[in-house]
Amino acid sequence: MKILLKSLKALADGNRLRILRLLMDRPRCVCELQAALGIAQPTVSKHLSILEEAGWVDKQRQGKNFIFYELIEGLAPEDHRAALLSLLSHWLLEDPDLTALSRLAQDLNPQEILKKTGSPQSGHCRECGAEITQNER
Repeated sequence: MKILLKSLKALADGNRLRILRLLMDRPRCVCELQAALGIAQPTVSKHLSILEEAGWVDKQRQGKNFIFYELIEGLAPEDHRAALLSLLSHWLLEDPDLTALSRLAQDLNPQEILKKTGSPQSGHCRECGAEITQNER
């Protein structure tokens, strides 16, 4: 019961559902999610941490600068997450706002984001190492 509650709580946030929708398209870097959602990097990282702890996403490092998050795939049919994702998928894929968000994020490229955000007063994304400007923090 505790595992199910943790999963449901992880889904009980609009930004986390948006993140799941974007990850349904492909694995994404924190900086891509930040750019698509228009929220601060620490907030994106917190949402990803909650989703990871609840078993919805996994992360993989690619190169020295990027950590990509992806939906956990291959869940057993009896796993509650597989059943929940099956129920949510239609809504997540058909919702007009989420479809628009997916289209917006379609062309995001972590390498390009890294180039665009480089500035003398920038920091680095704690998750992927991409630079973020002062006003994005």
